[in-house]
Amino acid sequence: MNTITIQDRQKGSFVGLATGDALGAPVEFSFRDRFPELREMISGGKFQLPAGSWTDDTSMSLCLADSLLHHPDLNPKDLLTRFWSWASTGENSATGKAIGFGQNVLQSLFDFHRTGILKAGEKHRRSDGNGSIMRLAPMILLYAQNPSKGARLAREQSYTTHASDIAADGCECLFRIVHGLFHGKDLEKSLEESHRSTWHSDIQAITAQTWKEKSRAEILSTGYVAATLEAAVWCVGTTSSFEEALIKAVNLAHDADTVAAVTGQIAGALYGYSTIPPRWLRVLAKRDHIELRAQQLISASEIS
Repeated sequence: MNTITIQDRQKGSFVGLATGDALGAPVEFSFRDRFPELREMISGGKFQLPAGSWTDDTSMSLCLADSLLHHPDLNPKDLLTRFWSWASTGENSATGKAIGFGQNVLQSLFDFHRTGILKAGEKHRRSDGNGSIMRLAPMILLYAQNPSKGARLAREQSYTTHASDIAADGCECLFRIVHGLFHGKDLEKSLEESHRSTWHSDIQAITAQTWKEKSRAEILSTGYVAATLEAAVWCVGTTSSFEEALIKAVNLAHDADTVAAVTGQIAGALYGYSTIPPRWLRVLAKRDHIELRAQQLISASEIS
């Protein structure tokens, strides 16, 4: 009998995002299999971060959480203002300085700051990046009891920084997968029930579970939204615990922090907060702040 509460799954998804981000940050931009297997929170990486520090994935998720707690129906202007405050002043960062910008997000924030535009402009294939799924957990927490509205708003928040239907499809897909896990479905069932024929074929392939036939070498850990989501689902679907799913994710390298952040959202929802290794939580930067936001969203979800 499955006794994990929905609240434990919700908290696990949000804290799992930050845990994956912090675990993967030191090996972001690294080549696969060019470093010893990573199993612990360590310092270093491109940004020379202290152990347990996280990057833009968690910062933007905290901005989304703050915005939704003030405007649960999603206010794009408020959300973009909070993103800009993070980018320009380091608000909602682990170290007081904003790091890890994707070029797509950065250009969208500059456009908003300069013109006030609330929807991202087309930036060719860069628009199909993973910057809007990496931050999604607060939306899924808030709308745990209202999936139709939550799935719609998951797409809308994506368009504030990504002029991409594929990125929006990825956000809706991740929302539906995690929502199913919140309510006690296993991963396979949640994927089956999440499938939508209107999505881009690369996103449909994930819920059709074509990843089951792929080897590790065939799983990409790039910044492309469909590749990131497939890698995260593969990491969860080919392991049997939160810990092993995240270890598998970060060791894919390349965009390791974001692949692990998305993996953490899924694995946290499947296994619950109580399964996140305490040794990782002890090191996680601003853990109390992250957990407070999770609890506030869980409380708000009961009336949304």
